[in-house]
Amino acid sequence: MPWKQFFAKKSLDVLLEEMAGEHRLRRVLGPVALSSLGIGAIIGTGIFVLTGVAARQHAGPGLILSFVIAGVACAFAALCYAEFASMAPIAGSAYTYAYVSLGELIAWIIGWDLVLEYAMASATVANGWSNYFLKFLALFKTPAGKALVSIPMWLTMDPYTAARQHSDYLAAEHLVVESAVAAPLTENAAMVLPLPKDSPHDRVRDVSVAFTAESVAKATAAVAGVHGDKVAQAAVERVRTAMQEQLQYEPKLALGEKLAQVRDDNRHGFEAYAETPLVIGGIHFTFNIVAIAIAAVITTILVIGIRESAGFNAAMVLVKLGAVLFVIFVGLRWVDIRNWTPFVPYGFNGVLSGAAIIFFAYIGFDSVSTHAEEARNPSVDVPIGIISSLAICTVLYIAVAAVITGMVPYPHIAINAPVADAFRQKGLEIAAAIITVGALTGITSVLLVMLLSQPRVLLAMARDGLLPPGFFGAVHPRFRTPHKATILTGVFCAVAAAFFPLEGLSHMVNIGTLFAFVVVCSAVWLMRRLNPTAERPFRTPAVYIVAPAGIAMCLWLMFHLGRDTWLRLVVWLAIGLVIYLFYGRRHSHLGKELRGEIARHGVSPAGVPLDGPTDAQGPTEAPATP
Repeated sequence: MPWKQFFAKKSLDVLLEEMAGEHRLRRVLGPVALSSLGIGAIIGTGIFVLTGVAARQHAGPGLILSFVIAGVACAFAALCYAEFASMAPIAGSAYTYAYVSLGELIAWIIGWDLVLEYAMASATVANGWSNYFLKFLALFKTPAGKALVSIPMWLTMDPYTAARQHSDYLAAEHLVVESAVAAPLTENAAMVLPLPKDSPHDRVRDVSVAFTAESVAKATAAVAGVHGDKVAQAAVERVRTAMQEQLQYEPKLALGEKLAQVRDDNRHGFEAYAETPLVIGGIHFTFNIVAIAIAAVITTILVIGIRESAGFNAAMVLVKLGAVLFVIFVGLRWVDIRNWTPFVPYGFNGVLSGAAIIFFAYIGFDSVSTHAEEARNPSVDVPIGIISSLAICTVLYIAVAAVITGMVPYPHIAINAPVADAFRQKGLEIAAAIITVGALTGITSVLLVMLLSQPRVLLAMARDGLLPPGFFGAVHPRFRTPHKATILTGVFCAVAAAFFPLEGLSHMVNIGTLFAFVVVCSAVWLMRRLNPTAERPFRTPAVYIVAPAGIAMCLWLMFHLGRDTWLRLVVWLAIGLVIYLFYGRRHSHLGKELRGEIARHGVSPAGVPLDGPTDAQGPTEAPATP
């Protein structure tokens, strides 16, 4: 019966047998290299880019707590990953662990989910890399102050961001502020202060901005003429919200000047949308050619070989660790503790939403487990790599979050390059340049590790017959790398990064990763009951506490990612299920053996007759051929 195959499990013995033969990957990575790969994957876009989104729109200074919460959730998952990686040291990560403990269908689901995690993560990182690269190019100018090298704006931005910023710029250009009021931060909450003001108050709260009715009508008409009525209304509200958030920290600034600042924050998107020559059917197409270029370069490096990739990554890790330490120790001098008030401007739900967003910053330690087959002593080296990389990065993240939110009021933190921009706002141009170079290097190493990890998951699935082995299972005869899957991953990364916005991509990565963590925590917990005698060189401490806690915290964060993100996850998994039912189930090596045994003997390899188990013990694990 088909449903029996859905729950058929792969034995650990079969997994270990698969490490022998010509198609095994080369064992060249030690604990330092694995830890370096983990740090290389973790420190990057999350801290250098997504900090801006999380602090400015969700958590404020409470971003410090967001990093703590996300770090604790990851710590539980990391301990579970370490145990499974030491038990089954082959490529595949959570996909392999699910196949051993939960059955083929769940393994497929998590494998398909890992495609979402790593492929979308690669696209997110490539998108973030392009923002810092543009900052890097801006460092080089002629004596007249012009950039030596410039790229047209329509070649640096996805079409969704360009359209949104174009509408917001148009709206801000036509709006006129009628009045603005606020409450003092530390005094009588009932007091109302008109803005701007000359009183001693330099921080306020509960700002309310009103535009003149005539200007709202003009702004709505101007935006609606290009983008439609719904977009016009949303644009006006986004401008209002931006002003209200920023005036909390600049209550003495002239209202017209603040409105002009909000308008200019959207100038790049306005120019990209207006200047693009690719206008088809009224739709203005822009794309990020910088992201395409970096994806192509990293993909080429990865095809050459794992040893070269790991060495390249180790050098970049040293550079970006230096940049992070530079941010912490230099930035401490410029921290103003008043910027931490209010500490949680969006409430604790905002802190949780921030944790769900910057969870992306921790993605990477799990990628260490995808390289278990390339570790020299995987039962020891992989747990060390996973746990050490997570611990080091968590401490650094909390420190960076405290410094950045202390240096700059959260509404002023830049969205695209927040860390370097914080120093630039203090007039520290040289420091900003150093951070830009460090961030660029760090994000490059993240992209390398993400594009390195994805093909290993596809390779594991192809070995089991769930994907076409001739393509996804192909290993280059000279470089010993899954070259075809690597190239395909690079192409997908380039396209997604070029045409989709950073925030939407990161949300998809986060929900996919959290789902993977839930499965791994569940699998370790279940394997302790199903196979208690299996050799476990590393054992998760207090597994009956750690695993359920990891499941609960990851689900908790998932529910703070919003309905649209959940809907995209469901659609993605539904597409994967269709592929499994029409290809994977029919070509699965385990399924073929199961059906063959039933056809010949009326029982499965586990002794399960066509009508079900015949003894009280039920079926045991089914052996399989690789």
